Amino acid sequence: MKNLEVLKINPDTDVPLAVQLKQQLVWLIASRQIEMGERLPPVRELATHLGINLHTVRAAYRKIEEDGLVATRQGLGTVVLGFDHFQIAQQAANVRTYTIGLIVPDINNPFYPALARGVEDVARENHVLVFICNTDEDPATGQAYLDLLIAKQVDGLIVAPYGLGFRSQPGGEGAHSGRAPIPIVYVDRPGETGHTVLLDSEGAGRAATAHLIEHRHRRIGLITCSLETPTLQQCYLGYERALNSAGVAVDPSIIIVAPAFTVASGYEAAKQLLEKPAPPAAIFAVGDTLAIGAMRAIKEHGLRVPEDIALIGYNDIEMAAVVEPPLTTVAAPTHELGATAMQMLQRLVAGEMVEERQITLPTELVVRRTCGCGGDH
Repeated sequence: MKNLEVLKINPDTDVPLAVQLKQQLVWLIASRQIEMGERLPPVRELATHLGINLHTVRAAYRKIEEDGLVATRQGLGTVVLGFDHFQIAQQAANVRTYTIGLIVPDINNPFYPALARGVEDVARENHVLVFICNTDEDPATGQAYLDLLIAKQVDGLIVAPYGLGFRSQPGGEGAHSGRAPIPIVYVDRPGETGHTVLLDSEGAGRAATAHLIEHRHRRIGLITCSLETPTLQQCYLGYERALNSAGVAVDPSIIIVAPAFTVASGYEAAKQLLEKPAPPAAIFAVGDTLAIGAMRAIKEHGLRVPEDIALIGYNDIEMAAVVEPPLTTVAAPTHELGATAMQMLQRLVAGEMVEERQITLPTELVVRRTCGCGGDH
């Protein structure tokens, strides 16, 4: 085992030596520092390396075998089976750690620090520590964080949208397939069957688009990120329904899918729209960072906002009110989203029956000066 040197035992603590060793081995397996199929060191070799009794190593190996992480096979030794988060969670089910995990896709997106603050404010009131994990919008990274947080025996999780799915038991369609191993609350993830706290994203898309239609705009471009994301699907549905209600057909040529919720992505997406043979007269950007990038591109093309092109964003981040002109946007109660999710998780961790499985928070149009209203409201 290549990671033998990282194992350390401290005989001067009250934690039994076998428990110390077991916890470290679980972490190494959960973090993939010991891969599936790899063999653990022979008992005698590891005992000699750590300066502890053979029976202590055997006890630690027996415990992780009971947890389903390894199997002892004649002639092969102790072989790693992989990390079974259901088994680990079950072992820790009756032990409160007063910790929870918050998994977000991109902490650089101004939406998520506000959400995290809402989670932390409620957690602090309840003397709970929050581990914040950033996945960079990679589902595999999110799955890895799930295993690591469970290995650390957190009491529950709050998961923002990035496509996390739960693996079944090794071997395929197991009894745990599709189920969460510990209490989980999803935020801003429409379509989940578990406990969720949502934003009215369809209402946001409908309100933003309808407001532009009220300004007599018919050709309204859309800048969004991947429409495979359920919350963005909902926002698009609102956009589509507002157009259809006004008798306007959706034009796919003026819908741009940006790679990320960044100012740079909004800038590049708006450039694509402005270079169309028939560019839109107004743009709804499904994220204020995208809208701010679009504003820069519009100005660089020698055009004015809103006189030449109207613009509306979504989320109402702090920067939206200070750009010039101030951005009309749809406000999302992001802090409340995090706080409500944490309150729900607290109840689940306490073993309460939470019958209200889905809470939807309203969004609200905030009129400033990029839509053509002529002044702050």
